[in-house]
Amino acid sequence: MGLQVVAAIVLLGLGFLLVVHVRAAISLNAQPEVPTRNVYALATLLRQEREARAALEAELKATRKRLEEYERATQEGKTLTVAMSKELESLRIFAGLKAMRGPGVTVALQDAKMQPAGSPPVVATYQDIVSVVNELWAAGAEAVAVNGQRVTGTTGFGQVGGTVVVNLQRVTGPFTIVALGDPATLESALNIPGGLVNGLRALGLVITIGRHNELTVPAYRGVVKREHARPAE
Repeated sequence: MGLQVVAAIVLLGLGFLLVVHVRAAISLNAQPEVPTRNVYALATLLRQEREARAALEAELKATRKRLEEYERATQEGKTLTVAMSKELESLRIFAGLKAMRGPGVTVALQDAKMQPAGSPPVVATYQDIVSVVNELWAAGAEAVAVNGQRVTGTTGFGQVGGTVVVNLQRVTGPFTIVALGDPATLESALNIPGGLVNGLRALGLVITIGRHNELTVPAYRGVVKREHARPAE
C-alpha cells in the first residue's frame, strides 16, 4: 500500500505541472504584438517549456509503468501467500496437528468380564490396541485416536503395569478407538470371519464396534522433536 500511495502522489504532481505548462502556453499565445526584442527570449522559453513537458510526460509514463509493476507484484505475492497457506494447512492435517471430523467407527475394548480361575487375567493390552489401529489404517482410516490421543507417524505405544501408554501419556481402560473413514468399509474389515477382532473376542475381550455419521478426532497435543534425524541431501 505504501508504494501505491507514493506512486499516486507522483502522478498528481506530474499532472499539476502539466496543467501549469498548458496554461502558460495559452497565456503566451494570447499576448498581442510581442516586441521584436523579446521574440528570441520567448522562443527560448517556449523551447525550454516544451523540453520540460516532454521530460514530465516521460516521467509520468515511467511512473505509471512502475505502479503497474507494483500492483502486479502485490497480486503475485497474495497468490503465493494463499498457495503457501493451503500447503501449510495440508501439512498440518497430514502430521495430525489439526482436529478432524467426519463419518467413521468407534471400537471399544474392555477386559474380559469372566476371568478364568487360576489363570492370568484377560485384559486389553497395548498390543491389542496397536493391532486394531493397524487394521483400521489398512482398511483406509484417515485419522485415528485412542482415548483422546491422536495417533500420528511418531506415536509410540507401550505399557507400564496395567496402564497403556500412548504418546507418552498414560491411558486406562476401557479403551475407545475413534477412526474416521467409510464406516461400512472399516466395520467390515474388523468383522472379517476369523480375523483380528474374532480372535480377540475368542480370548475373552469385550469388543464393541459402532458406526457413526459424525465423529471428531482431536489434534496431536504433544511436542515433535528431531534431535538426530535431518533431511537427506
